[in-house]
Amino acid sequence: MTEQTQNTQYSEKTTTHSNDPFENNDLANYVIYADTNKCRGCHKCEIACIASHYDMSIKEAVKRRKDLPSRIHVIKSGTTKLPIQCRQCENAPCAKVCPTHALIQTNGGKVVMRPQFCAGCEICMMACPYGAITRSFVKLSEEEQARLAHSEPRVVAVRCDLCQELSKKENRNVSACVEACPAKALTKVTIQEYRLLKAKNAPLPLADDSAVHETDMP
Repeated sequence: MTEQTQNTQYSEKTTTHSNDPFENNDLANYVIYADTNKCRGCHKCEIACIASHYDMSIKEAVKRRKDLPSRIHVIKSGTTKLPIQCRQCENAPCAKVCPTHALIQTNGGKVVMRPQFCAGCEICMMACPYGAITRSFVKLSEEEQARLAHSEPRVVAVRCDLCQELSKKENRNVSACVEACPAKALTKVTIQEYRLLKAKNAPLPLADDSAVHETDMP
């Protein structure tokens, strides 16, 4: 069975005409913040993300984890574990390189994904400094099915969408990864709060050479 056959059997619930959450007033200013001091590297956030976007149980998501992309993934470096997902960059390189303007950055600084314009070229995946963009099979909208004369899901770039379909289903502002994290390492904050947290937790700059040399002098 080919990769395409395997994955089209599990296309995402969203369609190519699904609205991006950053165009929705309820979710417009939110992003997921990850606290590296709390993350245990258990990967439960990844499994919850797959279950949410492919409308399956946690048990099924565990079985399909190697075949289906998660929009969040945990990386480890030494003793540090860090969940990676869309960071809402201030000068988003993904939006700058997208040839079809499927990814755009609004005047307010929000990075918006418009899957109906995505050509699946993967240039944004290469441009993202965090590796936060992946690809997935997404169902065609009724309009595209009529225009293309087929109904097979197509490949588009995807990234964290704050679980918009899950929020609609449960009628509340919810993100699967946040709820699944046993260590409370993930929280949903406003973009303004997120950038303040990033600045607060940024590593201090190294001293310049002259300062180091002066300290070493007798």
